[in-house]
Amino acid sequence: MPSRERIRAIGIQQASYLRSQLGREARTLRMRAGISQAELARTIGVSRGWVARLELGRLGSVDLARSARLFACLGHKLSVKMYPVGEPLRDAGQARLLARFNARVSPAWHRTFEVVMPIRGDLRAWDEVLSGLVRIGVEAETRPANLEATQRSISAKQRDSGVERTILLLAATHANRTLVRNHIGALRQSFPLDTRTTLAALSAGLDPGANGLVLL
Repeated sequence: MPSRERIRAIGIQQASYLRSQLGREARTLRMRAGISQAELARTIGVSRGWVARLELGRLGSVDLARSARLFACLGHKLSVKMYPVGEPLRDAGQARLLARFNARVSPAWHRTFEVVMPIRGDLRAWDEVLSGLVRIGVEAETRPANLEATQRSISAKQRDSGVERTILLLAATHANRTLVRNHIGALRQSFPLDTRTTLAALSAGLDPGANGLVLL
């Protein structure tokens, strides 16, 4: 569960990088076309200073409409695409779900929240990691849209973070219970332990012995 501060910092960093990249591309294409900053500015209806600041990556914010006109004049099409690189900001319901879960976990387990992957530049994170006899990565979901995708994500994070066990923690809503019943065969392949067995081990400070699916 990424913090608001960390997500904001990541967004600011990405914006700075994109402004610089946009400026470098604009300068390269303009010079290749043999067009001056003043001529390009007149064509798209902006000041030469705006073009200069864009090329230097010094605009406080980038106007997409102006930028699209600029690249169109240089024979290119501006495109924007999003790529998943980390975990989204979660809602308050997830925090309550984790609180219910931790109320059932023995103090023998050391709790760490928002544990990022030990890979440079990897923005994925466990919502919580329990450290004791083994390390357990916990993924909390209040409204999972795609359990198969969630399973794949947890499996990849277990591989890349080196935790010994994982727990898929779901809010015990009617919709989630129905979702689990409909996918129980596939879920049990990745999470063989049920709620009672998993929580019994955690409350005793013991290694559950396998991955668990917990509904609370």
